[in-house]
Amino acid sequence: MIVYPEGPFPPRRWRPDVETLDPGKGINGAPLEGEELLDFTAPLGKCTGVYYSLMFQLPKWGFARFKIDEWIFVSPAFREYYELTLRQKETLEATIKAGLASIGTAISDLELVMHDLRKYKEFLDYYTKIEKGKELLKEGKKEEGEKLVKEGDQSLKAVFIDLVDAHTGPGIALREIAIRWPTIIADFMKLGDEDTEPEKIAKKLNVSEAEGVVLATKNKLYLEWRDRLFGETVKRRYESLRRMVEARRKSVQEYKEMLKPSIARYKMITDALSSPTGRAEIFKSFFRPDAQALSIDFMRIYAWKPFAVEEKYKVVRTTFNKVSLARAGFEEKEIETIAKWKKEMGEKFDGYVDALPIEPSIDEVVRKMVPRIEAEYNVKLNALDFYQAREMLLKQFRDSIGGLGMTEAWVFSPYYVFLDIPISRTVLRIPPAGPELEDVMINNFVAYTQTQNFIICHCLELIARDKQLENYISQMLGEAGVKEGKEIKPIEELIKEEFPQIYGEKKEEKVEFRLSSSDRAYLARKKSLEQINKIKKAISDFFKSLGFGMMIFRAYGPYEFIPNDRMTKFYQPITGRHFNLVRDFLKTKFEVPGLEVYW
Repeated sequence: MIVYPEGPFPPRRWRPDVETLDPGKGINGAPLEGEELLDFTAPLGKCTGVYYSLMFQLPKWGFARFKIDEWIFVSPAFREYYELTLRQKETLEATIKAGLASIGTAISDLELVMHDLRKYKEFLDYYTKIEKGKELLKEGKKEEGEKLVKEGDQSLKAVFIDLVDAHTGPGIALREIAIRWPTIIADFMKLGDEDTEPEKIAKKLNVSEAEGVVLATKNKLYLEWRDRLFGETVKRRYESLRRMVEARRKSVQEYKEMLKPSIARYKMITDALSSPTGRAEIFKSFFRPDAQALSIDFMRIYAWKPFAVEEKYKVVRTTFNKVSLARAGFEEKEIETIAKWKKEMGEKFDGYVDALPIEPSIDEVVRKMVPRIEAEYNVKLNALDFYQAREMLLKQFRDSIGGLGMTEAWVFSPYYVFLDIPISRTVLRIPPAGPELEDVMINNFVAYTQTQNFIICHCLELIARDKQLENYISQMLGEAGVKEGKEIKPIEELIKEEFPQIYGEKKEEKVEFRLSSSDRAYLARKKSLEQINKIKKAISDFFKSLGFGMMIFRAYGPYEFIPNDRMTKFYQPITGRHFNLVRDFLKTKFEVPGLEVYW
């Protein structure tokens, strides 16, 4: 789990390890009453029903909700459930092994057929040279034509000597009689199509009449082989091999596509014992998995919705302004990457995107959290991922316009209620044949007040989780590899980086996209401000170490920077009400005695 900085107020006392967020750069904090441990026990099926009821209710309250983590543990003593869950993983494992074996066999068959195809293509290249040479001769280009005809013909003669004539028998093959006439192979290579009479050959090459007879016989056999036997066979065989190669290549691709769902299902069944943390949790648990029939499954739900403080945002916005990518927080190279991607997708790109409530949206906080997200999910995030994270949030705004989407209409505000709901469900069968109980523990349910940059970080988490799954599937199918034990890249890129002289260096296609003069000035001014902010931060930290709170140096950024009064009076009460809403909803569903809720 990624630990985010909290603030701008001091972090809660029970979380002293959390770093403090500088005022103005963002808000991430829960009201003191906005964190609670919830634990409910009910008959089998009740907790599951309440969970899905909450998931269906959250969008009705305006929340976008996503599952960010999950795992399951089933004790072997719980035989029925074990068969239905983890046994499926073993079945999928066998399916994946068989599928990978089939892919390996198909690739081997493909390589064998491609080897034959390359050989027959080489033969067709020889015939192609001869035909091109004849065409040049008809066009009057004698020198070029004769050169091509000679190259192709001599290559075919070499094939004839090695593969055909060598097997005619002892004392007959050219290689056998070269002992008697040492130059006979070289003389044979000098013959043309017209050389079929022994006397003329003997006179032309200044050899004996007996050698002329042999050469004439061999040349007749060669011409018959070249023009009637071998030529037609090569054409038919090449057509057949080409069909086989395409069929094998398509089958390899289809085998991989058919195997991807199985690999995805296998990966989605996350056994708690597959990670050190999960093994430690189960080992330290008070349950007896060796003696008791039980199962534990865990899922963490992220949910968020924007809210507007009445004093600051009085009008609900339903339209979006445009902003350049430079002012949205992207660097020049990142903009070029996005422009190239847009071109590949066939989309028009003018350097502008729909604006979020606060720009730049890809700010210092987002970039600071990127390495932590990459380390958590073992992926590499790039400019396209930042762009997709913004688009994900923009889409949620668009879908809520007019209340036509899955959620109620969102106010156009950079402040959000963020719900962190870690749900652990335990199913226990009381021996020997007693009832089955279901327990849900939310440890701890927390509601945060967060700003837009933290929500973008959560969107990046979702993107990183998707990339993690795709990388896993690509690695299983041999389409990607690991560079230096860290970064996962496609095999083609790894090979080019390993042997650039042989496979060719990876050349980045340059897209003709130029930033406007105002954007260039903005980026230059942004770099200067970053240096000034570093100096401010250093001075602020110095005075803070002496016990002086220099707000003039610490308060910079687009978000709220007066936490003591405004946060407690305007922001946190809204977050607290949503926390109470969800908490009371759960208590109502579980029929907690003495609870009165007015919906």
